[in-house]
Amino acid sequence: MQYEIKHIHESIGVTVVYVTHDQGEALTMSNRIAVFNDGKVQQLSSPSVLYEEPVNSFVAEFIGENNTFAGEVIDVEKDKCKVKLTSGTEIFANPIVVKTKGEKTTMSLRPERAIIDPKNKMDNNHKGKIEEVIYHGDHTRVRLNLLDNKNFILKVPNSSARMDIKLGNEITVGWDSHDCRALDPK
Repeated sequence: MQYEIKHIHESIGVTVVYVTHDQGEALTMSNRIAVFNDGKVQQLSSPSVLYEEPVNSFVAEFIGENNTFAGEVIDVEKDKCKVKLTSGTEIFANPIVVKTKGEKTTMSLRPERAIIDPKNKMDNNHKGKIEEVIYHGDHTRVRLNLLDNKNFILKVPNSSARMDIKLGNEITVGWDSHDCRALDPK
């Protein structure tokens, strides 16, 4: 029904204000979405920009599933920063909000942006233990214990069926720094 409503909206060419708490519905039916927190607009963007490029940790947590890490910036360049996690491990991220060394940050990484056993070298490569595997039809949701985050989520396309995704296995997970957004601390 969402698709039909979207098609009708597009065909009549009028502005429609639609209020919903269903994120999937908002992402599917909207041209622009406003995310509010305490009565203030946090971000007003197209669905793809809102999901792929959240401007702060509230929006990143509010829209879609999200892996987060807390840490402190130890080096910043134009398009990459190095962050020391509370566990002591260092990872690379995209400095969206952080500008200087010593800043606290929350990093956001979407589950579909991390890859199991990447063939090419990625900015971040870490081992994790599989804690849960749930089949969803078009993808498999894998929960890992990775970098002291016991709820690190991967969404693995089922075209990757040849991978050894079994409960208890240790796997290497990689992601690029541009996909891991260094945002404001929570």
